[in-house]
Amino acid sequence: MLCKSVRNNAFWVMMVIVGIVTLIFSVTIYKNILDAPHNVHMLMGMFTGLGGAFTVVGFVKLIRHKRTSAEKLKEEEIELNDERNIQILRIAYSVSSKVATILFILMAFTFVWLNYIIPALISIGAMYIQLLTFLISHRYFNGNM
Repeated sequence: MLCKSVRNNAFWVMMVIVGIVTLIFSVTIYKNILDAPHNVHMLMGMFTGLGGAFTVVGFVKLIRHKRTSAEKLKEEEIELNDERNIQILRIAYSVSSKVATILFILMAFTFVWLNYIIPALISIGAMYIQLLTFLISHRYFNGNM
């Protein structure tokens, strides 16, 4: 569940590995494809930033997990599993989902206004995927509870 803390070091190690691989991949592609269009270079720059962020966050979490005492980690886990905190987190997810839907709608209208049909269709498609995900998860959790 998204409400629980990730205490498993394997997750953070995997995040560091994925970050390093993404970083190496993007820098290699950027250096080897010199005559590529500007958007490919921009995409490789975005992948470089993403790989760097994954690597740094993974290392910071691993170092923090090693340096924090076991009782402090247990206390944090108990606090994260508290019903009130779980309810607050679910409300925050609900609000952010509604805001994301409104932003997808605004983006679609803006792209149509600017005569960018493909990005408008992508925004509408993302909105429908978000709606479909909500409906499937609602039906699933409603049936399990």
